[in-house]
Amino acid sequence: MKKVFSISLITLKELLHERVFYLLGGFALLAVGLSLLLGDLTYAEQSKITLDFLLAGIELTNLLFSVFMGITLLHRELNLGWIAMVLSKPVSRTSFLLGKFLGQAFVQGLVILMMGLLTWGLCSMNAIVIVPKSLFQSLLLMFFEGMIMSSIVYIFAVNLGALLAAASSLIVYALGNFTEGAEKTNQALQQSPIWTVLKGVIPNFRVLNMKTLAAYGLSIEWNLVGILFLYTLICCFMYFAAAAVSFSRRDIFT
Repeated sequence: MKKVFSISLITLKELLHERVFYLLGGFALLAVGLSLLLGDLTYAEQSKITLDFLLAGIELTNLLFSVFMGITLLHRELNLGWIAMVLSKPVSRTSFLLGKFLGQAFVQGLVILMMGLLTWGLCSMNAIVIVPKSLFQSLLLMFFEGMIMSSIVYIFAVNLGALLAAASSLIVYALGNFTEGAEKTNQALQQSPIWTVLKGVIPNFRVLNMKTLAAYGLSIEWNLVGILFLYTLICCFMYFAAAAVSFSRRDIFT
């Protein structure tokens, strides 16, 4: 386990050198610009639209971070051959992959937290009331979503090139958001065995989305948050295990 944490620490430093916190600067500028644009709206409109838009921005940043940082971390090691040096020591491939994942998770959680604080500060400056519980729950579920996405990205990153891995990950994300709606509009899908398998393999990201509730100051019960946490753990374990098996079979020394 000590080796996993060592790799996680190295990954954390790598991500800091990637200047990921420039995302925060861009998000802050976007947030300030939004507050100026919405300044002429009524209080109720400004409150809901501002918070909804900012949470959507955090969600989008979280998605892009999961996809592109995960791919960058792995492909740099593979393309430059650094991983051969790491694995020449008594470090298993699974430990290497887990260390990368945990390091990315820490930085990702930190980025979400800081963007949440920026959102809080902007709304406070504009006298927009935020319900702390609903905002925190929304950010927490975004973090859960990011962890699931990162584990999915690792599956594609260890098997495909950068562009194909990014495209495949985004397709899975889109399917995870729209499968529930597609089933409601087409009842025949419920009887399809292929659709049943698809639903079992692709995570349901809709259950982790509570931006609209947060925009209205609503929250969910903590026991439901606990259930969603368990769902996240199961998904992460399943997808990470698939990535680890694929990675263990890959010839990375040629």
